[in-house]
Amino acid sequence: MKLYAPKYYKEFKCIADKCTHSCCVGWEISVDSETQAGYVRLPEEERKKILSHIEDGVIRLCPDGRCPFLDERGLCRIISGYGDEYTSIICREHPRFYNPLGGRVEVGLGASCEEAARIILSSDSYDDVILVGETEDAGGSEFDSTPDRDYIFSVLKKEGAPFVEKLRRIKEKYYLSDELFSPEAVKASLSALEYMREEDRDLICREPIFDSEEDPKALERFFAYLIYRHLSASCSFENLRARLCVCILLLGVFESVLTTNIDKILAARLISEEIDYSDENIDSIIFDFESEV
Repeated sequence: MKLYAPKYYKEFKCIADKCTHSCCVGWEISVDSETQAGYVRLPEEERKKILSHIEDGVIRLCPDGRCPFLDERGLCRIISGYGDEYTSIICREHPRFYNPLGGRVEVGLGASCEEAARIILSSDSYDDVILVGETEDAGGSEFDSTPDRDYIFSVLKKEGAPFVEKLRRIKEKYYLSDELFSPEAVKASLSALEYMREEDRDLICREPIFDSEEDPKALERFFAYLIYRHLSASCSFENLRARLCVCILLLGVFESVLTTNIDKILAARLISEEIDYSDENIDSIIFDFESEV
């Protein structure tokens, strides 16, 4: 099956020890059975040492939340000692995500990675989806949201129009009223989520803003990222409308966080880490909107 990605996808390369936020700290890191079976090729002492840190398919983190295989420079001891093929699938794939879509599969970069967030927020090629390879059939829904995504991207690309006007046009096209994003409704949805850090909860649960225009290019690119990631996973038109609401809500959260003078890359990263990468949180927000749209 053919594999597609935004044109900027090819720019990504892990910056390793240059990253100020390690994806090997604070996350649950699962180790798939195939990777564990591959450890048989290692010397017995080394194999036992690695397996001693794995319990029920999950790496036991250190008390400070760091992966035990993370060295003092922020590099993976498994990669430096044995090679990338000895890390789990989740480690090799991060920050990529995949969506089956209309007889093909699409891959993207998740903004929870600061280098991915930097690329996402600096690229206008989000609407240029190109062939990047082949992959196995991932199954999934037969529903194809590509025409809707193309329409939204065409609105975002329209020169001269204020971003708030572009967002208004998109909401009108899909019959999404402003009442769906009232402070009360938004706070109820966001407060019900689970967060890894309480300081992130405080930032994300602030009243969203939908008209700041403080950095319209950052708003456009972050919204396009959300559309590519979440709209593409739609299984029906009703589900698409609810997912579009999720994208608009998270855009409002992004705008709100930016007003606290937090760097835009950090803002995108923490929102993605707390919400994008939690299926439970995304499903919770979708459920809230599906009952209203």
